[in-house]
Amino acid sequence: MNKKLLSGIIVVIVVIGMAWAISALIPFSLAIPIYLAWMVWKKKAQIFHDQMEPKLAERRLKWLKIILLVAGLSLTAYIGLMLHIVIFRPPDYEGAVAFFIALASLMLFLIANIIGLVILLKGRRKTT
Repeated sequence: MNKKLLSGIIVVIVVIGMAWAISALIPFSLAIPIYLAWMVWKKKAQIFHDQMEPKLAERRLKWLKIILLVAGLSLTAYIGLMLHIVIFRPPDYEGAVAFFIALASLMLFLIANIIGLVILLKGRRKTT
């Protein structure tokens, strides 16, 4: 078998497997921004440790709010585009473009979740 064909088949299988794994993790990754948004907006508690400088805590809180907004918008874009693909069944080229934009917005959602958790956990870590 041709090496290029074999490597192409392997790449396609890996990409499909990664897409399936990411889509299977969406219900679990929805809990992260919901928890962070509740901590930031509703609880109004100090989410960072006491020893942190107030200006640094304000900056991290501001970044956390921006990241949560990006996560919410990208999830909304993903759901909207997937509904567009399922309901309207666009032509091949338009459906492919919408699918890749939806995939990019899903990746942005997951990256925003990771960044939000890093900001939160880094802010809760006490320095000695």
